[in-house]
Formats: sequence, C-alpha cells, structure tokens
Amino acid sequence: MSHRISQALSRLFDKHRIVFWYDTKHELRSDFEAVSIPAVEKLEIANNEYGLKYRILRESPEQKFLLYKEGPQPEDLDNWLLDVQLAHGEFRTDQVAIWLSELELGLEFAEVAQAHTEFFQAIKRKEALKKLLKPDDTAGQLRLKMLAVCAGSEPRMDSVVETLLQQLAEERDDGIRLIERCGLDSFLWEQLTRFYGYEASEPSLRDFVIELFKSCYAMGTDGEVKLTGDAWCSSSAGKTAGSSSKALKPCLPSVPRCWVLSRIWVDGTSGIWLSWITSG
Repeated sequence: MSHRISQALSRLFDKHRIVFWYDTKHELRSDFEAVSIPAVEKLEIANNEYGLKYRILRESPEQKFLLYKEGPQPEDLDNWLLDVQLAHGEFRTDQVAIWLSELELGLEFAEVAQAHTEFFQAIKRKEALKKLLKPDDTAGQLRLKMLAVCAGSEPRMDSVVETLLQQLAEERDDGIRLIERCGLDSFLWEQLTRFYGYEASEPSLRDFVIELFKSCYAMGTDGEVKLTGDAWCSSSAGKTAGSSSKALKPCLPSVPRCWVLSRIWVDGTSGIWLSWITSG
C-alpha cells in the first residue's frame, strides 16, 4: 500500500507544488510517516493553518509540500486553506482515486469513474484504456475511448458503430452487453443522436439498423430521411484499400429480400453503403 501511495503522490507532484492529503478514516498515518519523496517536505495540518499558509506561500514559495490532516476535510467555510487547496492538488485514497492515479488522470474525471465503476474493475480494460489516453482528453473523449474498449474498436464513433453492427450481423452481443454493464449505453445513444440523428424511445442496435434501412430507401425514393448523411456514408480517408460486407439478416429474418450493409473503399475513402440482394 505504501509503495502505491508513494507512486501516486509522485505523479501528483509532477503537476502540483502543494498536495493535500485528508485521512478521513484515521487509518493511514503510518503510511504518511513512511512516505519519502525527494524534494518534498511533509507537514501536518493540526489547528495551525495560518502558520502553514505563511510557511508554504511566503517563506518557501518554491518548495514542494505534502500537507496531511488526520481526519476529514473541513467544510468550505471552516477550511482556512481552501484557497491554497483549490489552486493545487489533492491526494485521495478511495478506490476511484486509485483508479485515476493508475491511469494518470486528474480528479476532474472522478465523476466519470464513479459512474462507470464496472468498467474499471477489470485490469485488461484499464490497460487497454490507458494506451488510448491523451493529456488533453475531455470527459466525453474519455467515455468514447471506454466505448471503444468495450466494443473492441478504434476510438472513433464510426468505428464503434461499425464494430457493433459487425457483431450484430454475426449474431453476437458481447460488445453491446459490456457497454450496458459498464453503464455506457446512455452515452452510446446520445452519440448516435449527435452523429447520426438517431432517436428512439427504446433505442437498440436492431432498431438503429432498421432506421438506417428506412432512411436509405427514402433517400432513393424521395421519401422522408430521418437519419443524417453520416449514418449511411461515414467518411474516413486514408485507409488501406479493401472491402467487406455483412448481411444483417437477424434484423429482418422473414423478408426474402433484404438490404446488406457494406463497407467499401473508393479512392482511399471508406463509406458504409446499403445494397439490395436476394437472401439465399
């Protein structure tokens, strides 16, 4: 435990000069006393806030400090070091904070981790996510990359959708089930609305495919097109030439003729297209 704490604190000190540590459950004093980080001075908060503030801001404005308090963080109105804390970093020892530390993510992503705890339970998923992370990721980009890990796709919405539809065509549901288990399904449907204009009271991949069929048919017959152009022709330039197609017969099992969803490549640009075939 002490080793993990030291590692997490070291990463925080790469970004902050001052780090606060509230030992809410009064159980980590020995770990605080054991921590030794080069160039970091340890101080304890114990009814000495004014003196500490003078020391860390006036006497030693360049020194790094670890400020430990045995007990919970005071209410904001009673926290005389709140201004300093808000301007610097805080070390937390709850499970969410540990996950964020392992991924080298800031506390601003705590809400995301808390909302999708199932995702972070698996070491393989965390390792896969870490490989995709970038320093300037937003909460939305983090969720998109989590979607990609669950689906087994590249971290782009068109790739996530294509992979999920490929699994649907193969009568598999492992990707969408994992997305649901991790609480990412609401985000998935929000993105399908944002990128493709798909809306439904009870959204599902099968329903999305049927809406895709309807919109493509309407486009060719001057009917009402509900989905946006991105839904049936999703551009992604610079790909390696190739082609693949999958019939989504599970969506329309009783129809003797049906559309097939095709991935084709024209002049280095990929697109999702529909073709009319007779089922065998």
